[in-house]
Amino acid sequence: MTQSLPPQHLDPATAALIDSHLKAIDVVRIRVLGDDRSASDAVEAHLLAKGLGVEVSLSEHMIPPPRNRYVFRYQGRTAFLTIAPDIP
Repeated sequence: MTQSLPPQHLDPATAALIDSHLKAIDVVRIRVLGDDRSASDAVEAHLLAKGLGVEVSLSEHMIPPPRNRYVFRYQGRTAFLTIAPDIP
């Protein structure tokens, strides 16, 4: 029997931060820096619960390196969210 992990949840402050950047957005493309996709699990679950389209990919690095854990950029109604799991 396979045991599933409990769903991860964002803390309220992080959820509010992410929500504040996603007004009028339909799709969020998440890019996780590093090789561990699980760093996006809680964010992905949060966005899906809000009815947004979500795509997740991995990236080795970002130039210039991010200063924040969550970095946003936009194109039309699509948000590109980079998650830097090594930054608190």
